[in-house]
Amino acid sequence: MQHRFKKLAGTLAAVALAAGLTMAGTGTARADVVPPANAWAEIFAPEINANGITLCADNSSSTTQFSSLQLWRCHGYASNGTPQRWQFAYQGQYLGGPAPMYRIANTGSGLCIGLTQNAGSMPYSQIAGTNLVQESCISNLTIWELIPAFNSPDPGNQFVLVNVFGEAGSGQLPYAMEANTFLDQNGNRLIAEPYDSANSAQWYALG
Repeated sequence: MQHRFKKLAGTLAAVALAAGLTMAGTGTARADVVPPANAWAEIFAPEINANGITLCADNSSSTTQFSSLQLWRCHGYASNGTPQRWQFAYQGQYLGGPAPMYRIANTGSGLCIGLTQNAGSMPYSQIAGTNLVQESCISNLTIWELIPAFNSPDPGNQFVLVNVFGEAGSGQLPYAMEANTFLDQNGNRLIAEPYDSANSAQWYALG
């Protein structure tokens, strides 16, 4: 595959997290990974490949809102690769800090990666383990911080996607996109789990 692209509670919690991320690992004040502005990219899981299979974020060719997302063998550059083609729309810097925010839309469905549709009506802690879905890009569940994977072997190219929903007011860690298992098998679910910079199931890269 071608790789083209090299919490305190309340608002104080979010500010502290953002400040900590600024200093963690590298001491830099920016994310090293910059998605292409006018093109799509694959989102692949570089650390989930025990059997030599590289998996990418995939929407199963669905155009249905709230359908679950998964990891599937990467084929974004093939003629049938639309389920794995994602465009990043920049949404500014989180709390004015170093972490850029994006909505991430599939080029086929036009829908964005988001938290479960029930996230707004359930206790924040119960979001853990729920499936990530594709949903309307106007939803406030579809905005993600792109944070360098400071503890990964390649923090200049690997990142964590952290959802901003509830982050400033929950008093809990925000939710990140995570692979359900470490098996490099088709159909590995993408789920929401509390952000953990040392968890390689939350590390991704662009291809």
